Amino acid sequence: MLNRLMVIFSSFLLLFLCATFSYGEHVDRIVAVVNDDVITLTEIEKAGFQYFENIKAQAPPREVERALEQGREQVLSSLVDDTIVRQKALELGMSVEEADIDSAVAEMLGQNNATLEEFKSDLAKSNMTEQDYRNSIRDQILQARLINSQVKSRIVILEENMEEYYHKEYSQEKGESGYYILQVGFNWKNPGKLKLTGFDSKEEVLRKAEEIRARVLAGENFAELAKSYSDFPSAAEGGDIGLIKKDEMAAYMKDIILPLQPGEISQIIETDTTFQFFKLLSVTDGDVVIKVPFESVKDEIRDILYNREMEEQYNAFVESLREKAYVKILL
Repeated sequence: MLNRLMVIFSSFLLLFLCATFSYGEHVDRIVAVVNDDVITLTEIEKAGFQYFENIKAQAPPREVERALEQGREQVLSSLVDDTIVRQKALELGMSVEEADIDSAVAEMLGQNNATLEEFKSDLAKSNMTEQDYRNSIRDQILQARLINSQVKSRIVILEENMEEYYHKEYSQEKGESGYYILQVGFNWKNPGKLKLTGFDSKEEVLRKAEEIRARVLAGENFAELAKSYSDFPSAAEGGDIGLIKKDEMAAYMKDIILPLQPGEISQIIETDTTFQFFKLLSVTDGDVVIKVPFESVKDEIRDILYNREMEEQYNAFVESLREKAYVKILL
């Protein structure tokens, strides 16, 4: 009975809002109803602006429209999940104060060495307003608090799991020779495409690379920093580029990696378009494996396993919420 009432209510809401948007100053349309909230086409375009710009720049001309259509579907699915999560957090009495958002913005500006004016300029280039960004921060904080409450408490990483990961991932036990490497890289040739905000010159990108390397040397997790800041495809894997044979390395890599001992961090090197630095995890030569000591990467492994488990648990949690929600897609 409750589900039927929800469907009836949402249908009336949909009709009312469609009429409202049809006669507004700017024509928009609703693309999804999520319980008693709606998602509009404008929200999709704002949330996926940079993603869609990349599609237009990279997809073959004949495939652009289809690629954009698929991209909008992906962004909409993400927005539906975000809406369901926000609704659950509010249902549990969670809230975010303006001061919390102010602190998050200030921290972001400090990390990127950017002024508020530079930040607003970058937002405008991404078709976002400051209020759009603050709303996004609000949702992220709510999401984090919900994760802490409903997901993180269930996760336990055992010592034996870390040791298993260490033996499997930090060396090659089958005799294949090579160097197991992690990588962080920044494309200074086109800094506008960096993950960093407010960096418009080669010198500024270099300073950021130096800062990230210093944070690694100070003990921060290499993989997490790679995910957050690296501009290379390997960022998705925490900078992991796997086992590379000596004869497969570019000359600049040989010069900087071969002298390293397992566990050491390289200097920053400059190529024609990038700044990079590496961490050597292990060296395998035939049946001889020289690898970074377990204790020196134990915390890093714990973080990797913890984040992997948290992602799985969170996805399962969101899926369970989605199954109970009323969702109507109109894209």
